[in-house]
Amino acid sequence: LQLMREVGKIVPVILSGGAGSRLWPSSRLAAPKQMLPLVTEKSMIQETVLRFANDMYHEPVFICASEHEPMIRRQMQELNITIGGFLIEPFAKNTAAPAVVAALHALRLEEDALVLIVPADHHIEKPGAFTRAVAACAPVAAHGHLMTFGITPEYAATGFGYIRKGETLSPGAFVVDKFVEKPPQDVAERYLESGDYYWNSGIFLFHAQTLLDEMEAFSPNVSGPAKAAYENADLSGDIWTLDAEFFAGCESAPVDKAVMEHTRKAGVVPCQLGWYDIGSFKAMQELKADAQGLALSGNIRLSQTRDCIIETDGPLVAAVGVENLAIIVKDGAVLVLNLDKSQDVKEIVAQLKLEDGTPFL
Repeated sequence: LQLMREVGKIVPVILSGGAGSRLWPSSRLAAPKQMLPLVTEKSMIQETVLRFANDMYHEPVFICASEHEPMIRRQMQELNITIGGFLIEPFAKNTAAPAVVAALHALRLEEDALVLIVPADHHIEKPGAFTRAVAACAPVAAHGHLMTFGITPEYAATGFGYIRKGETLSPGAFVVDKFVEKPPQDVAERYLESGDYYWNSGIFLFHAQTLLDEMEAFSPNVSGPAKAAYENADLSGDIWTLDAEFFAGCESAPVDKAVMEHTRKAGVVPCQLGWYDIGSFKAMQELKADAQGLALSGNIRLSQTRDCIIETDGPLVAAVGVENLAIIVKDGAVLVLNLDKSQDVKEIVAQLKLEDGTPFL
């Protein structure tokens, strides 16, 4: 924490733009997954914000859609959290454009601002370890490195990107040797055995001006329009609504693709956080399952059933002789899903979007 005082307070910026379509029907447009208590009694976004409830940080800033701002505000009031502001996206443009907007906004708050970009839908079982990882990152970021957090892999995952660490930058921090897309199983097993690869968490810490300079150098199709969208934003109270016309011109790209894979300033801090990306029912089942692989909620009867997540908001659900399923009953909709196809729930959501006025979105 002494290091933190030397580099100044960090501006936490929470990305809350996701629709959570892989968690339909639990996650809907009116209440996407980050607003729901999926793991604990608090919502995902409440869990996220509570990691910043100490004097290392400025008040949190949220990047979200306009329809979610009142919901986030209510949830922050429940925790007595003071909000640093809302940056409203007219539409989703992945994470690179929001990172540019976040950096510009942080410079309003502090001349030498450090920005911590975090998704609103990650579960971290060890918040103290997260705080220590940020403290290790901060001095390196202050000296001009774009830092990311590498999660020590627990198994040969094929659903995450990987980061290979290179030479040492400072104690606990390394140069990024390379970023790797989601690998096939045999490659993931080699990465696990090598000890040099980490899961890419999608959490970033950077000096605001450094990010802006590197983004302008490597992804001007993101940085130019995003900057114009922020500079022409409509301000109302603590809400900055980005200019839709300029924002529409932003290339849609993740931070990794837009800048991290190109810059020579990328760094990584390996850490063990008890980190879970709650992006699918498979991820939820793995996190919450008992010894039989069952994660259950609601009125349920079972026989000869294992390795399932079953949730119902009322109707009795009975399962006999099944395994590796998600059975979700929520607000009049029923999903039956092979957990190996967890990424494909969004195909059902896409079909529903074609039905004008459907009540199930």
